[in-house]
Order: sequence, then C-alpha cells, then structure tokens
Amino acid sequence: MTLIQRGLTLLICLAAFAAQAEQKQRFDHYDVHYSIVNTTFLKPTVAKAYGIVRGDDRFILNISVRENSDDGDVARKADISGSVFNLIHRKPLDFKEVDEGDAIYYIAQFEGDNKETLDFTLSIQPETSRRKYKFQFNKVMYTGK
Repeated sequence: MTLIQRGLTLLICLAAFAAQAEQKQRFDHYDVHYSIVNTTFLKPTVAKAYGIVRGDDRFILNISVRENSDDGDVARKADISGSVFNLIHRKPLDFKEVDEGDAIYYIAQFEGDNKETLDFTLSIQPETSRRKYKFQFNKVMYTGK
C-alpha cells in the first residue's frame, strides 16, 4: 500500500467515525474541526502504517484547519500544540501532520480510561495567520469495556 493509499485509508476511517463526534471551533475566518476516535476503530494495517498503537484505552485526537476565503473553503497547514489533563496528570500531545493536498490534518495519540473526563487545551496557528488561537474542551472517553 502506497503512502497516499494509507493516508486516504486513514482519512476515510477517521472521517467515518468522526462524522458523528466532530466538533468545530471558529476563529476569525478559520474553522478548526476536531474529533476523537478510539484506535480500535482503525484497521490494524492502517494503525501500523502510521505508528498508532491500538487498544481499548487508546485514542486519537484529529484536527484540521480550514480557511474560509473568497476562493472557498481551503485546507491550511498549522502549528498545533496542546495537552490533555485528567485531574491528576497533564501530558503534552504530540501531533503528526498528514498532508494529502486537499486534506491536511493532525493526529495525536493519548490514553484514557472508560468514562473518564479529559480536558484538552490547544494552541493553533494557521500558516496564513499571525495569530495563535487557543481553546479548551473536555470529553468523556468510552473504551468499550
């Protein structure tokens, strides 16, 4: 499987499961789409191709940045950093960029327990912006156990 095929497979898998859970935050003329997917939804071959560890207690945070311009809705690269906090520990998120031309997204792996509420803090600076946008959200994790 080529890198492009793996990327498209990952994008399709994430999109299928994230469509219900996707959320969006608007900053000026940028939309930041974000979703969380349990890694057990990924096919083992796709997870392996991206170095993703599958497991009931393992999740992926998926982020994409879209700019609303006169030319339409355009995918943008961005500098993204953040952390996840579970009331005891704060851990940094390590984002990996996946660039497929028309689709650019960033994925970060993290762990969570069943019914655990995790707090996320993100800082996002689109490549076409001088501003950094910060936001927070929380999410209850479900592991299927």
